[in-house]
Amino acid sequence: VVSTQSTGSCKKISWEELDKYKDYNVTSVPLMAAADHLGQACKDANDRYMLCRNDTGADPRQCLKEGQLVTNCTKQFMDKVYQECQMPLARYTTCLDLNGRKHALCRATQVEFDKCMLEKTGISREFTWYQDKQIPPMQTWPEAFREFASDFKNVIKH
Repeated sequence: VVSTQSTGSCKKISWEELDKYKDYNVTSVPLMAAADHLGQACKDANDRYMLCRNDTGADPRQCLKEGQLVTNCTKQFMDKVYQECQMPLARYTTCLDLNGRKHALCRATQVEFDKCMLEKTGISREFTWYQDKQIPPMQTWPEAFREFASDFKNVIKH
């Protein structure tokens, strides 16, 4: 098996080389609960990874180092969340677990978590109220976006 370091290609990457890239052991619910905050905290690492994927023809093997940066950023972020907002996160994730992962049913615990994140990390949740908005079946995405922009302007005024 050929290593990427010797050839610059990822067509035949060794298992030893792949083993250098460790995953972060966390379930999906805490990641889902903190996704908006995580997206802001790790934006640079995520952008670099996606640019690499785009530039290399979407072959993820060519972007292992950039992917590891995303994993490392996520680990550091979640460690900070567990340190600073452990109980609000636990209440929010428990609510999501018990309610089929429907954020709309967990707004009280989400607000508590968001408040903690803002106070302790300076990161606020952005635009999540739009994710739960139902789009009428006959409405196109451009129409829905225009309505979103109008709603957003009204929210900013208050």
